[in-house]
Amino acid sequence: MSTAGALLDRVQRQLLSGTVEERNKLATGVDSDDTSFVMTYELGGLRDGVVFEIGTELVYVWSATAGTKTLVVERGYGGTTPASHSAGAIVTLNPRFPKAQMLESLNQDIDDLSSPVNDLYRVVSTDVTYNGSDRQINLTGATSVIDLIDVRLRYLSDDYPIIRGVRLQRDLPTSDFASGFALTFDDQAIAGTLRVRYRAPFVRAASTASDIQSTCLVPLSMEDILEMGVMARMLQTREVKRNFIEAQGDTRRADEVPPGATRDSFTNILRMRRDRIVAEKAKLARQIPLTIRV
Repeated sequence: MSTAGALLDRVQRQLLSGTVEERNKLATGVDSDDTSFVMTYELGGLRDGVVFEIGTELVYVWSATAGTKTLVVERGYGGTTPASHSAGAIVTLNPRFPKAQMLESLNQDIDDLSSPVNDLYRVVSTDVTYNGSDRQINLTGATSVIDLIDVRLRYLSDDYPIIRGVRLQRDLPTSDFASGFALTFDDQAIAGTLRVRYRAPFVRAASTASDIQSTCLVPLSMEDILEMGVMARMLQTREVKRNFIEAQGDTRRADEVPPGATRDSFTNILRMRRDRIVAEKAKLARQIPLTIRV
């Protein structure tokens, strides 16, 4: 099992391809509102006007005092969230691929997996008690539903026949249907316990500590799809930056790395990602065959 942070570390290693970014360590712990940081080692490139990363927070340096290794800073730069950091926390100078941006890309990719185009999902099973007379009943515990897979009645302990003529209704008043989702019975069904299976989207990672399997509910076999998705999203912005006409950031080195080289890289990654999505869809289709409800 992997955390979001571990997955992003793997992606970052591949994106940097051996490049070592300048680092330092925090000498003393700081709270989320502290504006003075003391470093452990010589400041080096940590000077006025640079940005560094600590955890998932970006910090802007207003002034640097080399003798005391002290920085006066602005917290939460670039829309990141200020946080407390302990002594010994790693500081990365001008990160090429900020963790906060990578986490955003990861969550965008998690959402994208369950889009109609990609059609990947998790299967949720729940038991609902039915009285045999109501035409609509609340789908207990549902928070997000893509579609129903099937509804089965517990007829006997070893017999769960599929109930036909059951459909899903969504966006209903929560004052009447607590989940906002309801099962609607177009045909009469007998009372009993219903076993409901439905397709649900994956869950976003709240932080780098979120577990990909237990929190985001993405199977281990799909982690590589997320890695390729994050890589492609991060590389896409590199090509935009490379083509700025106001100022040149990274050296273009046109003969060695012509315009479009970065674009071609993430195009190939997207192609591999598409192949993996097709493979996972085929696996789901075999495990969860289409059930026609009439």
